[in-house]
Amino acid sequence: MSNEVAVRSYELLTSADLERISSVAMEALAGIFDRAPVAGLYRDRLLLLALAQGGALHYLNGTNGIKDFDVWAFFEAGAAKPFPHRKRWSTDFGPSRFGRHPDDAGYSGRRLDLMGRSITLGNGDPPQDAVRRWLGSGARSAIALRQRPIYCLWPKSAFGERVN
Repeated sequence: MSNEVAVRSYELLTSADLERISSVAMEALAGIFDRAPVAGLYRDRLLLLALAQGGALHYLNGTNGIKDFDVWAFFEAGAAKPFPHRKRWSTDFGPSRFGRHPDDAGYSGRRLDLMGRSITLGNGDPPQDAVRRWLGSGARSAIALRQRPIYCLWPKSAFGERVN
């Protein structure tokens, strides 16, 4: 465990770290479903959970550094309302060798930001294909996300697979 406070951590990410990121994100999602009524409509619609942005780039190259962990949850569309796409929930990753960001007062470790989208699942498509299709769309979030690697955290059958 590191008490280091630094803008970026250059510790390498391992598959065990990805499993912990997935676990923390899943726990945060459970709380979000209980607190946010529209998000709660998606409790049983999770298709894919993915590490994205700077953390995913660091997992790929080991040199980018980690400011925080950005996790995206993709849900099957079809509930009465779309998943709250402009919302970002933050939770504490907790003590780890990654230390914490100096701006994250009150956190014991790196911040984990959780965002989500409801997307269309094609007939018989694996979730990765549905996410790839969404990433190829003109949605601003998709355009920004596809600029960096994205790694699957869940489902376990695709764990660690690069999605884009």
